Amino acid sequence: MLTGPERYREKRPVQPPAADGDLRSWPLPRRKVETMCGVAGIWRREGVAGDDQRIVGQMLARMVRRGPDDHGLVAARTITLGHRRLAIIDLSSAGHQPMHSASGRLTVAFNGEIYNHREVRAELGLGPRDLRSTSDTEILLAAWERWGEAALDHLVGPFAFALHDRESDRSWLVRDRLGEKPLFFHARGERVAFASTLAALLEAPGVPRELDPGALEEYLTLRYVVAPRTILREVQKLPPGHLLALDGHGVSIRRWWHPSQRMSLRRVSRREQREAVERFDHLLAQACRRCLVSDRPVALLLSDGIDSQALHHRLGELGSPVRALTFFPSTDRPTEEGRAFREQARRQAELIEARPEEILEVLPEVFAGLSEPVGDGASLPTWLMIRRARQRAVVFLCGHGGDEVLAGYRLSQERFRLAALRRLGRWPLPVIDGVIDRYTYGPEAMEERKRRLLRTTPAGVPAAARYLIHRPLPVGELRALLGRDPSEPYLGAVERLYAGPAAEGPDLQRMRSVLLETFLAANILSFADSVSMDSSAELRLPYLDRDLVEYALTVPRDLLISRWPGHANTKLLLRHWSAGRLDPEITRRKKRTFNYGSLRVALSRPAERQRLLELLEGSPTVARALPGLGAFVRHDPEFFHGPREGTLWALLALCCWQRGLERAAGR
Repeated sequence: MLTGPERYREKRPVQPPAADGDLRSWPLPRRKVETMCGVAGIWRREGVAGDDQRIVGQMLARMVRRGPDDHGLVAARTITLGHRRLAIIDLSSAGHQPMHSASGRLTVAFNGEIYNHREVRAELGLGPRDLRSTSDTEILLAAWERWGEAALDHLVGPFAFALHDRESDRSWLVRDRLGEKPLFFHARGERVAFASTLAALLEAPGVPRELDPGALEEYLTLRYVVAPRTILREVQKLPPGHLLALDGHGVSIRRWWHPSQRMSLRRVSRREQREAVERFDHLLAQACRRCLVSDRPVALLLSDGIDSQALHHRLGELGSPVRALTFFPSTDRPTEEGRAFREQARRQAELIEARPEEILEVLPEVFAGLSEPVGDGASLPTWLMIRRARQRAVVFLCGHGGDEVLAGYRLSQERFRLAALRRLGRWPLPVIDGVIDRYTYGPEAMEERKRRLLRTTPAGVPAAARYLIHRPLPVGELRALLGRDPSEPYLGAVERLYAGPAAEGPDLQRMRSVLLETFLAANILSFADSVSMDSSAELRLPYLDRDLVEYALTVPRDLLISRWPGHANTKLLLRHWSAGRLDPEITRRKKRTFNYGSLRVALSRPAERQRLLELLEGSPTVARALPGLGAFVRHDPEFFHGPREGTLWALLALCCWQRGLERAAGR
């Protein structure tokens, strides 16, 4: 059994994903509904055009896997809304979308879930007889009708939606706090087209297909594009925690979620530490309970790291154990460490195994199916686990977000290193200069980067170093790929973030703030949503629960990282909680992701090298944009270490994704 009997009441076999382009609805039992979906639409200031419904229908046809169970279209005076639905709690006719409010004033196309919709219903003073269904979408409409935009503060969960108010003839596009659900748009003149994927958005006439030169430079450097830009010219993604308002005055965007980061640097007493652990335990339990609400089977993606292991343990403590799945790359000659890991994993979880050639075989499909290109090989094992387990589970829990929210990865070591370099940089020692050259980023020579570091305050060190959790592609190698000088400032997006919301507070607070908007929102959450939706499944992330996040953003630094470096000196609040709960070996382990293989190793094997080169050189669009592509990808395999391998993943993702667009357009 995948979930507790009170939560899992499966009445029918899981339906397989339909082929893209199929707009039919499956006949399903009609009961209550919660959904993960796709939305699309067109807004026109002067009123809808006659062809808009057909166009939005075409946009929906590109998102069948996001919502194979149902689809719908609604046209109002200035907006046409479309919706595709994946039912998580069984479908009811009252849950059909786009959905109207009880008064008929509001209409919404909603992608996501409101985990706390029952609590919001109670806040509204509504009883079951006041509602037409048990849908969270109906609660959203009632909340917006009561509170307007302030309703967003009451919602817990991942969401992106388009909502129209018939009385005021205003519309809104809204995205959740951290960017779990995507929403792309293109504004031209007095028309805005929007959709859950770039491929769907491109079905709207007038949306440019050309790669944006500046965004391409950012993508090659970082392996993702930071909101509000996308890889396509003039196409944007709504930033996390923002809303876009559409009315007779035009288009305006504002931030609706303002994270309260008040990190204290004071020492924490043992009593305060115990109280913090108790508070964290309550919030983690609450987050897990919220993520278990489903009438479809639930599973957990389990690694050997502390984040997912903590979820596994807490679910057991709640009396709600779920099936655990883990990924293991099989090989003819496993190492001793690999054999030990496999045996340990088998005792906790069901193994999803794949050989290197199987991973390479699915790579084009995985990357072509992304909502936007993201160069992270971790998307491959996530896709494989969900696709192979899809007949046994529809909802998957995952530990993504734990590192970003609780200050994990290497933040303890790297914060200490940067602070030390600022102090030691005044000494003219070659060894110090070499470390500064490696761990500060920018287009300037090392000496200028060192001067930036020496001039700043202790809190400003991350901005001066242009700190990122991963090393960006050096500007010289970016220039070689482009065959020209960059058209925009190198790492300009990173500088913008450090000058914006991350411009206040201690150094760790600033590092985490940028981490949330870069590696989490633009990379992890982007591919996580894509690979789950590509199998018509839902991925839920307990560590991104609103209440847990807002608490973690305010705890003192000493509850997050140690003053001294060490791989076990991060996420201290989680490690304190784990004492007596998890095997100490788990809490001491270095951070590891699912092992999905190395491109460097693949390039050393003739057959795999040939296949990778075919993929990397298979998109005419990318080849035209990057004159240096051929020389870069044909380097000796040992060339691809560190950021070069990261950029090679990014190129693979971009070429496969772009080739998918070219084939869909008949090119």
